[in-house]
Amino acid sequence: MILLFSQGCSANLSESEQIAGLLTENDFDVEFGANPGACPRAIILNLCTVKGDSSALKAVRNAKENYPQIPMLVTGCVTKELIAALQKIDRKISVASTHAVERIPAILKRVIAGETILDAQKEHSPKLGLPKIRKNPIVGIVSIAEGCTDACSFCSTRMVKGTLRSYVPEQIVKEVKILTESGCKEIWLTAQDAACYGFDIGTDLAELVLQILSKTKGDYRIRMGMGNPRHTLNYSEKLAEVYKDERVFRFLHLPVQSGSDKILQAMKRKHSVEDYKKLVDFFYSEFSDFAISTDIIVGFPGETEADFQKSLDIIKWSKPTGCNRTRFVPRRGTVAATLPEQIPSTEKYRRSAELTKIFTETALRNNSEYIGKKLSILIDELGKRQSWIGRANNYKPVAVRGDYKIGDRINAEIKNAEPFALIGEEICLTQ
Repeated sequence: MILLFSQGCSANLSESEQIAGLLTENDFDVEFGANPGACPRAIILNLCTVKGDSSALKAVRNAKENYPQIPMLVTGCVTKELIAALQKIDRKISVASTHAVERIPAILKRVIAGETILDAQKEHSPKLGLPKIRKNPIVGIVSIAEGCTDACSFCSTRMVKGTLRSYVPEQIVKEVKILTESGCKEIWLTAQDAACYGFDIGTDLAELVLQILSKTKGDYRIRMGMGNPRHTLNYSEKLAEVYKDERVFRFLHLPVQSGSDKILQAMKRKHSVEDYKKLVDFFYSEFSDFAISTDIIVGFPGETEADFQKSLDIIKWSKPTGCNRTRFVPRRGTVAATLPEQIPSTEKYRRSAELTKIFTETALRNNSEYIGKKLSILIDELGKRQSWIGRANNYKPVAVRGDYKIGDRINAEIKNAEPFALIGEEICLTQ
């Protein structure tokens, strides 16, 4: 049996599902996550280092502590710096790139046989048409591209994933068809930057989704992945037409990163605060139930208190349904790591706590406006406190209690609200 751990974005999760599928085809038994009583043949850690190495290294140390004698293969967003840190923990830890994920089974066999592999090749192959073992039976994650067109000063993604390589639309449509025919009710289109999909092959994300919708029948919902604001601006009106189809979640992950244009320029983000505001205004005006999610980095080098307050203001103004909050971590090899005016850790923690407070208050007020509304929701995961989580048409999570199963669609009235979820009760269609 092989234990497979995964962290990071939906692209990483998709690759873990492909690794599990490929291993199963090669006669391995695979389990996701920890199994304290197990004695696995090997452990695979599919790691994320976009926010720094600390969480990745913590996962490795925990695995070494729980399974000290078991062969370990690390994959995912692997940098040279991470490889060096891994060798300090244990020189027997093997590393393999997921650029060519289909080679993982062959590498794992060598690791189990006692070899130590350090394979960081950057050959690329489309991550489509590969077998998958899905963690969630109704969620199909489809990689539509790899890499990005930008070189943000703080980010290591381009160093790991390279420049944009969009996958052929026909291959993506075929993958979606296979997933919906096998029972998927949610299709997640994922990439490092979904908004620039197709720029290298003469198309865009809106055109791709229209192709999927026209060629794939059935009861499913598409969730488009994170997109850079400056790219989304190029075809926002075409996207609005896409969102009019009920099979598309009216949800957009639009990372602004800072409310200060000065900091955005230092980040080399190439969009302005006004660009973000234009998009939020546009989609909120087009759809009364539209939901925005965003990202904010606090403590970027040179960020003053005034700059930070502008980030708080943009959260209050745009009312995002979600906000990924990150304390700046200098990534070796990035421009931001060498910038002057680095912010002390204590100040970054203070700002992060303040951002969390403001976002939580804003999200609660936003969600409270849904109390009394009746929504159609798709049950897509088991929640906490003996509840289920369903997704409304704008992807807002709705917690309900009852005798349900994943994949059920019900109508619910919102009775209460929390910052990170709506609280609903099932109602009959006649109500």
